[in-house]
Amino acid sequence: MEYSEREPTWLVLKKAAEQLVKQGKIAFTRRELITYANKYIDPSRPESSLDFEVDLVTVNGSSKDKYRDPEKLFLFRIGRGKYTLYNPELHGPIEKYLGVTTGIPSRKYVLKNIADSLRERGYSVQEVNQPGRTTAPDLVASDDREKVGVWIVDPAGDQRTQLRTLAYSIGSALIERPKYNWILVIAPPDILAHVPSETRELLEKYGIRLALIQEERRYTVKL
Repeated sequence: MEYSEREPTWLVLKKAAEQLVKQGKIAFTRRELITYANKYIDPSRPESSLDFEVDLVTVNGSSKDKYRDPEKLFLFRIGRGKYTLYNPELHGPIEKYLGVTTGIPSRKYVLKNIADSLRERGYSVQEVNQPGRTTAPDLVASDDREKVGVWIVDPAGDQRTQLRTLAYSIGSALIERPKYNWILVIAPPDILAHVPSETRELLEKYGIRLALIQEERRYTVKL
């Protein structure tokens, strides 16, 4: 097949995403999507071009160059490096996302605010950047006595996405728990309200504490 006759990269990714969902993979990582597209849809397509295109086809992605055509916007980011197929009934109308910068920039703002809030409490804070390790925390806070893993539920998402992210964060925290003295999972008040007190108490026993993220003039942690 001539290069000019090849399917556009966005369509290669769309087919890969749809096939993953048909196989029962409702949520998948960026790496899973790229690997599947390269292996089963178009092996000649460079992974670098597939990876670049992911941001352009993500409805709530942050790329200023993302597609405006609804047909080409089919992914929805539900967590760091984790995606699902966009569903307007679950995620809201596409108009909500077009022309509005969401996702990573707002998340960067939240991470900075939370990191500053933790530093005010005497911690040294580092943002974790390990895209291949999907269970990694968003931040690691430490001082002379302890090391704390911090997972953050982005307050900019819709409620369904936030609840899903909360469940994923708690699951990741349980997996990563041995690496830290204790764990902090931070989420908006209306999301944490869905967590029963019995569940909170059980998580506390495992060293996992749920905390509120508050928006005043900036996002802060209420412990």
